[in-house]
Amino acid sequence: MWLIPSAFVVALAALGFLTRYATGAHLGLGFLFDGEPGAAQLVLSTIASATMTVVSVVYSILLVALSLASMQFSTRILHEVVRDRVSQMTLGIFVGTFVYCLLVLRLVRVGPPPVVPEVGVVFAIVLSLAAMGQLLLFLHHITQLIQANHLVARVADNAAVVIDRVFSIRAERPPESVPMGGVEIEADAAGYVQGIDHDALVDVATRCGGRVVVEAGIGRFAAPGVTLVRVVGELSPDAEVVDLVREAFDLGPVRIAQDDVEWGVRQIVDVALKAVSPAVNDPSTACTCVDHLTRLLVHAARRPQPGSDVRDRHGVVRVQAPGVDLAAVAQACGLGVCKHRPASCSVNGSGLAGHHLVDVGEPGLGQVADLG
Repeated sequence: MWLIPSAFVVALAALGFLTRYATGAHLGLGFLFDGEPGAAQLVLSTIASATMTVVSVVYSILLVALSLASMQFSTRILHEVVRDRVSQMTLGIFVGTFVYCLLVLRLVRVGPPPVVPEVGVVFAIVLSLAAMGQLLLFLHHITQLIQANHLVARVADNAAVVIDRVFSIRAERPPESVPMGGVEIEADAAGYVQGIDHDALVDVATRCGGRVVVEAGIGRFAAPGVTLVRVVGELSPDAEVVDLVREAFDLGPVRIAQDDVEWGVRQIVDVALKAVSPAVNDPSTACTCVDHLTRLLVHAARRPQPGSDVRDRHGVVRVQAPGVDLAAVAQACGLGVCKHRPASCSVNGSGLAGHHLVDVGEPGLGQVADLG
């Protein structure tokens, strides 16, 4: 949320500092501004105050709309609005225009002799017009973004990208059997597994002369004392190896969709369950969620199952991690929705249509259809 607005503010602030070197220049744009120092001060102060007023009012209303949307949909999908590029650019342009006007305003001198930074004032007027245009785009964009169909489709698009990335790692050979036993390395902090550095685990396995079996996969919650990996090798891991293993796991307070296929599915399921709850009672949104869940299932089933074994440069299996199980993803898609589906005839029909689509789509999709 902060990166793009900060970039706009820094860029416009730098431009405001550089304006002093063009103070004596004349652009010949009298139709935009050709006034006295007092008029320049009035124009710059008006633009600065107006931009901050608009930002305060618009984003206050936006927060209220997001609060209502979170009650109707789910708080877990609000980050899609926060990550939206149009929202970030709008905030950056308005705040950057405010900072720019303040920096140019300090260059105005009533005299004697009077100093009017004509270039800075003209550019401030251009920035204000651009900010108003961006505001209109933002209002149009945000009214679509908080609608159920657009929001669920956005989450589904992101989940499809994750599926493409994760399922693109094909298994070169059949997976080997997972060894039993070994030395367990436990987590020393709490959080969801957001990422795993498999290269670091390969180095650990090579150092111990064996394999590393990952027990806490992507998206799983690891509390202190929960087993992260089992090191099965000739040498027992020492304190340095234990620290390397723990550093290979990126733990955070929330699940992220970077490599977590089930997380995007879970968000859509949450919206569907919220929609069929007695407090909301919105079967149309639930049907939309079921349609997109079916789309994601078909999208994943048409791709080869990704490999779970990580090999070193010599082709030796060094790391064995929990693979992405298509059946588990299918159950995550349908289990919660199907449990509440009888409450709505429309959702029941959409769910049956989805199962039929998965069943007859392609020959390789029978494993998904059996879960319906």
